[in-house]
Amino acid sequence: MVAGTYTHASVSPVPVSRLWKASADTDKIVPKILPEIIASIVVLEGDGGVGTVKQINFTKAMKECSYVKERVDAVDPEKRVYKSTVLEGGLIGLKFKSYAFEAKMEATSEGGAKTTLTLEYDTIGETPLSQEELEKIVGGMMSIPKAIETHLLANPDAYV
Repeated sequence: MVAGTYTHASVSPVPVSRLWKASADTDKIVPKILPEIIASIVVLEGDGGVGTVKQINFTKAMKECSYVKERVDAVDPEKRVYKSTVLEGGLIGLKFKSYAFEAKMEATSEGGAKTTLTLEYDTIGETPLSQEELEKIVGGMMSIPKAIETHLLANPDAYV
């Protein structure tokens, strides 16, 4: 097993307050704006806050996995931080023994938002993941905030 951390940041022209509001509504908005990838998001237990377990069901477009079951570990609206741990599905058993991620949004001086995604993981086996593999995995995770950004740019009255 190899433990690791990988961080990726992305900047958006959308104000951080709008991006955070829309991201807090991920369960409802994402299946609508990413229907080619996300079939549904179902809350299995909890109310959306810490301790909530949800399942993200993917379409057949996702070749490696059909779903991800995750637990919400932290939600801090003031600091705009969201943390979760993948419990099953996704890349558990394929590349990772375990993995969790943290998304943090900050305002930029230009009036937009910087989203930083940090992936913490333990691999299966003793071979570390390549930079290319990590970029592909985190790139996939960043598709959700990017899709939300695109939706907000196209709909300037949403989540104001």
